[in-house]
Amino acid sequence: MVVQGANDPRVNKRESDQIVIALRDRNFPVEYLVADDEGHGFARPINNLAMFAEAEKFFAKYLDARYQEGMTPEVAQRLKEISVDPKTVVLTKKLEAGAIETPKPELAPKPGTYRYIAKIAAGPQTMQMDLSTEIKDGNGGWTFVDTMKTPMGEAVDTATVEKGSLLIRSRTVQQGPMSVETTYQGSKVTGKMSMSGKDQPISVDLGGPAFAEAAGAPFVIGCLPLKDGYSTAFRNFDLQKQKPKVLQLQVAGSEKVTVPAGSFDAFRVEVTNQDNSAEKVTYWIAKDTRSAVKIAATMPQMGGATLTAELQ
Repeated sequence: MVVQGANDPRVNKRESDQIVIALRDRNFPVEYLVADDEGHGFARPINNLAMFAEAEKFFAKYLDARYQEGMTPEVAQRLKEISVDPKTVVLTKKLEAGAIETPKPELAPKPGTYRYIAKIAAGPQTMQMDLSTEIKDGNGGWTFVDTMKTPMGEAVDTATVEKGSLLIRSRTVQQGPMSVETTYQGSKVTGKMSMSGKDQPISVDLGGPAFAEAAGAPFVIGCLPLKDGYSTAFRNFDLQKQKPKVLQLQVAGSEKVTVPAGSFDAFRVEVTNQDNSAEKVTYWIAKDTRSAVKIAATMPQMGGATLTAELQ
């Protein structure tokens, strides 16, 4: 019996999928539970009740013992929701960072300031914040400035990208005592991360140019030749792990989206970390302006907390 929190940042779902596939393909009986709202260990009572009910049945089956068959309708429904048929589990082939062809934009960003009402939800707790992206047309490049204002202070992320290719060339981040300065040249990213005056050097080969990295990422994505069914992949720099990260993009369809700024016909664009499917961002990109009107992100590093932002 394999039990997995879909937002586990340490043991990601791809690894539990491999275990299930290996057992299944060797004709071993295997049962699989995946909770889409859990991280490293189950924290929500309803998920624990469902897991323990199934575990009791599992042990009774293989130890020739008794178990309590009855459960509340809520627990029975949740158990049904988190149960996965092992026959349906597949493992997508991983792309090597160095083998990816960088996407080619067909449009240019539109200068302006875009403001969002946002919140982070972690279980019953929520934190409100204001987000904004300013796009400026500079000499030979575009500058994106993301500003996040929270009860804990302000964070500013600034990225400069080339015109045409929209490849990132530099990035700075400032949040309290922490700052980051990076330069991108070809496949290499160099710079430093500073915390309270202590510098940590950065020097990583990404295997190719980084794309849709950091500030303004959804607006860069909006410049791609989006259409229903469109897909691509690109590289980012994982600042925390100091290594390249491959993101897979898929236009999942078209939707009518209503946010404080109004109603928009939008592409639903899903971007997923190929090494951890729990790390996923969905952008709703307006078809007429190609700007992000809504954002929804799952953050496994925060135990599966979710961020939502809507254009105002």
